Amino acid sequence: MTPEEQEKLQASQRSRNKALGLVLVGLVVLFFALTIVRFPDAETRAAAAAEQAK
Repeated sequence: MTPEEQEKLQASQRSRNKALGLVLVGLVVLFFALTIVRFPDAETRAAAAAEQAK
């Protein structure tokens, strides 16, 4: 493999790794946001329960 081909291959791998890294960071942010939305704190749950009891 020539040095030029090696450089092209490494550049391709770097760009693929960056894209994969961005996807993984996006998933972490998404899961974190879903956790915050789906599991509110006790104060919010108590307020919602009091509202339903009315």
